[in-house]
Amino acid sequence: MSRAIAWGFLILGLTLGAAAPCYSHGDEIPVEAVQGEPLAHVMPGEVAVDVGVDEKAGETLDTEGQWWNETGERVSLEEVLDLPTLLIPAFYNCPRSCSLLLASMATAVRDLDLFPSMEYRVVALSISNEETPDDAARAKAQYMKLLGRGYPADAWPFLIGNERSVKRLCDSMGYRFTRKGPHSYIHPNVALAVAPRGKIIRYLYGPNFLTADLKQGLKEAADGVASVSIRKVVTFCFDYDPKNRSYVLNVYRTMGSVTLTLVGLMFLYLVVAPKVRKN
Repeated sequence: MSRAIAWGFLILGLTLGAAAPCYSHGDEIPVEAVQGEPLAHVMPGEVAVDVGVDEKAGETLDTEGQWWNETGERVSLEEVLDLPTLLIPAFYNCPRSCSLLLASMATAVRDLDLFPSMEYRVVALSISNEETPDDAARAKAQYMKLLGRGYPADAWPFLIGNERSVKRLCDSMGYRFTRKGPHSYIHPNVALAVAPRGKIIRYLYGPNFLTADLKQGLKEAADGVASVSIRKVVTFCFDYDPKNRSYVLNVYRTMGSVTLTLVGLMFLYLVVAPKVRKN
C-alpha cells in the first residue's frame, strides 16, 4: 500500500509541476501571466505593462474614428454595428493565440442556427495600427474557409483603424493591451456581444468559444439587455520581445500541462485509491 501511495504522489507531483505556467528559456525574469487580474510587470528601463479587461456592460462603444475593411473601403463602425454583433479585438499577424481565438470563433459561429448578416454579424478588429487592408484580407480568407462557401462575406468584416481610433474604441470597451515592439503585442483573449448602435451587452472570454454562449450573447444583444459575464478568467496572448530578450507564456504548452494534470489525477483515482481502500 505504501509503495502504491508513494508512486501516486510522485506522479501527482510531476504532473502538477508540469502544469505550472510554462515558459521558453530566455532572460531570468519572463513576463508574468495573471489570471483574472490586470497584468502589470516592469522590465528594466520600461514602463509597466498594462493588460486586462475592465467590463463596461451597459455602456456604449466609441465608434467614431477612421476605419477600413479588408477591401480598403472606408467604413463607419456605427453602421457596421447595425445588428447584434460579436466583436473580436485581435492582431491578424499574431502567431499565437489570436489564431486560436479567431478559429474558435469561426467554428462556433458555423454551428449557430441563426442567419448571418440578417440576424447577427461578426466583426474582427485589429488592435494594431501597423496592419493594412491586405493583412485583414489574408486573415478573412483564412477563416472564411472554416465557415464554408455558403457563409455571406459581408457577415464577417475584418477591420483596421488608425492608432487614435483603435485607442478610443478599446478604452470604451475596457480592453487594455500593450505594444511591446514592432508587430509584438500583449493583449487579452476576449470577444464582446454588442447590441445595434454599439451598446456593450456581454464579455465572452476566449480563446475557446461555445456556440451556446455565442447564441445567448446574441439573444441578449437583440433584446438590448446587458448581462454579467459568467466566466471572468482572462487569458492573455503573449509574444517574444526581442528588445528585452524575454520569452513569454506559451499557451499551448500550458494547455498540454493541464491535460497532464488531469491524467495524473485520474490515475490516482482509478489505480491508487482502490488499492488504498482494499488494504
